[in-house]
Order: sequence, then C-alpha cells, then structure tokens
Amino acid sequence: MNHKFINLKNLIFIFIIIVIFHNFNSTRNFYTIIKKEYNERLVNSYEFCRNESIGFLDYIKKKYKINNSIVIKNFFISPDPSWFFLNTQLNQKVSDKIILLGYNENRKIDFKNEEDYFQSEDIKYLKKIKKISFFVKKKSDKKISFTIYQSLYGERKKIYKSDLIDLKVGENIINLNLDILSSFNYSKIIIKFGNINTDKNFVIDEVSLFIPNEIELSNHLIFEKYENCYLISKND
Repeated sequence: MNHKFINLKNLIFIFIIIVIFHNFNSTRNFYTIIKKEYNERLVNSYEFCRNESIGFLDYIKKKYKINNSIVIKNFFISPDPSWFFLNTQLNQKVSDKIILLGYNENRKIDFKNEEDYFQSEDIKYLKKIKKISFFVKKKSDKKISFTIYQSLYGERKKIYKSDLIDLKVGENIINLNLDILSSFNYSKIIIKFGNINTDKNFVIDEVSLFIPNEIELSNHLIFEKYENCYLISKND
C-alpha cells in the first residue's frame, strides 16, 4: 500500500511538471508569435526604400545579422531610423559598414518662381553646391548678379553672392563649387536675381542647383543596393 502511495505521489508530481512546462512553452510560443506579427506589421507599415526605409533596414539586419547600432545617413526628408537597430543590451557599434538612404550622387534641386525670388522645397543637408543653371527668356544689356540664401522659419542667411554677369538668352550654367561651412538643416534655399522684378526686360525661369553628395561611392565597397538605398563599407 505504501508502495502504491509513493507511485501515486510521483505520478502527480510528474503531471504537475508536465503542465508547468507545457504552459511555459505555450506562453513563450505565444510571445514569439506576437513579436513576429509585430515586426511584420512594423516593416509592412513603411515603404521599402523611402523615408525611414524600414523594409530595407529589416532586410539588411536579417541578411547580415546586424544586432548592434550602425551609422545611417538618411538623405530623405524623414526622421532618423537608427532606433531600428537600437539594442539596450549591447553598446557595440558596427565599425566596417554604413547605410545610405535616399542617396543621390549628384542631386538636382528645382526652384519655384515666387515673383521676385526663386524658392526650393526643404533641403535636409547643404554641404556643397556644384553649379547653378537657369533659362533666360528675355534680357537687357545690363549685367546682373544673383544671391543664394538659406531660409529657416523666416530667417534668411546669405551663403553666396555672385559678381555681375553678362547673361545670354537661353540656358545659362555657372560653375560654383561652393563649400558651405555653416548651414541650416531642413531649410529652404532662396535665389534672388538682382532686381528682375522691376526690370521687365529680364525674364528668368527654370532655376536649378546641382549638389554633389558628401560620399563618393567609388571610394567604397557596395554590399547591397536597392534603388537609392545602400549598404556600403565604412572607410574611416
């Protein structure tokens, strides 16, 4: 009888262990499913290579098993998505790779005519200006200069003023090769040509600036590329 009692106690103990283990696994599996569904919803809620480009970042993270923070240069007008690689348990950084989002080797910025000046959309970074182009539909014999400003919340900062130029009818392209040492981020660019608003003999349109990127891809290894999203080597 005592032998049967011991066996019954053992059976009950084993049964309890099985129930606990089963419940633990069920909880863990449920958490895994929820986490996976959350990650899928998170990735699917963003465009693959646009703005924060979470789809591209997720692809890079999984393929290259990147679990540490990594330098991301986001040239899109959107928030910094570095949080996607945030790992509070690890303080290490990826030292041999960087991610580029919205990269263009030479960017063309078009301007809208605002009567007495020309204005761009918001520009995230402005480090260099390679050249300016514009179309002169009508001109007088006078020479004219132009001034380039940055505008942020109504405040204007002058970054360049040209000499007097003898323009030609048709397309004019002027090499500038300017290094902008101090500039506003997320600002508009304004270009003003002399006093063309009062001189009806001048008609200028189709104004554009050409901005080279601070990173030259020819100096880096390209591990991944999708449209204008890149994973490249970090050389410094």
